[in-house]
Amino acid sequence: MLVNLDALERNIEKMAEFTKSKNVGLRPHAKSHKSPFIAKKQMNAGAVGICCQTLIEAEAMILNGIDHVLLTHNLAYPGVIERFLSLAKNGDVKILVDGPENAEMLSKAAVHRGLNIDVLVEVNIGNNKAGQEPGEPAAKFASWVSKKEGLKFKGIQCYEGNLQLSFPSYDTRKEKAGPELQKITTTLNALKHQGLDPEIVTGGGTGTYNITAGYPGVTDIQPGSYIMMDRRYSEIDTSGSDFDQAMTVLSTVVSTPSDTRAVIDLGWKAIGIEYEALGWGGMPKPLIHGVTYKTGGDEHGILNSERPSSRPSVGDKVRFVPAHCDTTLNLHGVFYGIRGENVEVVCPVARR
Repeated sequence: MLVNLDALERNIEKMAEFTKSKNVGLRPHAKSHKSPFIAKKQMNAGAVGICCQTLIEAEAMILNGIDHVLLTHNLAYPGVIERFLSLAKNGDVKILVDGPENAEMLSKAAVHRGLNIDVLVEVNIGNNKAGQEPGEPAAKFASWVSKKEGLKFKGIQCYEGNLQLSFPSYDTRKEKAGPELQKITTTLNALKHQGLDPEIVTGGGTGTYNITAGYPGVTDIQPGSYIMMDRRYSEIDTSGSDFDQAMTVLSTVVSTPSDTRAVIDLGWKAIGIEYEALGWGGMPKPLIHGVTYKTGGDEHGILNSERPSSRPSVGDKVRFVPAHCDTTLNLHGVFYGIRGENVEVVCPVARR
């Protein structure tokens, strides 16, 4: 896995400048890079914190000097809650809750250890996964949370994950986002009636960063893939033109069994193809003209050439843009940070 450091740093700067222009904070997701090395670059550019989707990602950040972390996940059993509380003693760590069960467990454990934990209530504004329903249900739950010992209500998360990649057209995404974002307003009004004024209202992603940022009440946004980009995000308007492709995967041709077919050492153990199951086109894009890729199983890929002259030879290197950067990165133990043709860093992928 190769990461173009110049492109990565341009992406960091572009998003930082954009959020500053909208007077909102930037709280980018680490699941797209899993790297304190990269998170530090984001923090130095002005990010207010880093989002982590798993506890082990949060541990990787905190234990490597990234002090402001939001764990955007619910914890559901005592052992992992104790592990989280130990981490929270070593940095500014916030966490989501979305129901009385996980909030109650977190509250009791925090009280037992003499801690007060900053929590955000997750609100379902359209993703239909986790989260309290918007408006009065979310506000009543937030009021209940605000009274629990060991917990300190800090705000709400409202993530329109269903819109990030579903509609390539920016105008369509913006139109679809309208009713979803209105649920934020409804929830904020309901919170006000409960006497609550959230410090944090966070959401958004790479596909909606320029829709959610600036929406009334939103304090910060959580894009992740913008930093690396991938084939799928490069195909949607406007993210595909706003940010540069930083991540590629380098493969080697290991066999040429016919004039128009080559076999490479790039199977599904090295590059994420799960979008194929969703009908979004999950195959990686080869950065070589006149060939198409199809998977050859665990360890191999197959390149089919339009004509013999476009078929690469044994030993040739072929780079690919993955369809999904997050899951591709999770398959690799390190990435090679390059500038031009030179390797500048060999960086571990922390806590896969």
